Amino acid sequence: MPLTQPDFSTPCLLHPSEVHLWLLDMRYFSREQHAEALAIMSAAEITRAEKFKRGEDEFIASRWLLRSVLARYLSVSPAAVEFLRTDKGKPYLPQSDIHFSLSHSGDWAVLAVGKIELIGVDVEAFKKTRNLLGIAESYYHPHEVAYLQTLGSAAQADYFYRLWTLKEAFFKALGTGISAGLDKIHFVLDADAITATHEPSLNAPHKWQFHQWGLSANDYCALAYTGTAPVAVKWFNAFSAPAFP
Repeated sequence: MPLTQPDFSTPCLLHPSEVHLWLLDMRYFSREQHAEALAIMSAAEITRAEKFKRGEDEFIASRWLLRSVLARYLSVSPAAVEFLRTDKGKPYLPQSDIHFSLSHSGDWAVLAVGKIELIGVDVEAFKKTRNLLGIAESYYHPHEVAYLQTLGSAAQADYFYRLWTLKEAFFKALGTGISAGLDKIHFVLDADAITATHEPSLNAPHKWQFHQWGLSANDYCALAYTGTAPVAVKWFNAFSAPAFP
């Protein structure tokens, strides 16, 4: 996916038929940007960061991404971006038609921004020590498990993470989290198509669109949103955004 270098001399404009994906490679997150992040984070976010035994730097980088990008759609300063949560715990922007989803894992953070209310993104870094088939047998749909069992180890790992990111993105879009049941949505992945069937008990809309990318050989990203047809997905490089004072 080619990364666009946006022009931030004017506010970011978002068409209803677009979804913007902002990519942050946290390996290049500088000390200056770390300090900038702390300056724009809320007191609650800083307190949360301090509680991390590991992953504090990644959390801070992801908040920098979230605030510095959303500020440009809202035409406010990053520190002024306000978040509320639904009764299910999903964060949203009050009095705005901008919706978003944030995910980070390994070296990457990805922020999805759109005018589609139910939108979710997930990124996952491959972990060699995980018993992938055992996890799938415990949580995935039986048809998905059966197909995974037919694959060799390399293909099995690839298919497992493709399924995982799609499921995570779907449940993040719903706002329920994966505790709603990973086995309640069943994916079939072909070379050029992603087919999904979900159980009525989820009370989810019928029509969904799914996209998927490899950020590297071992890093996976998926996007889910409601709709009868795909929208234009545009990728942006978060490091092209100028720093705020």
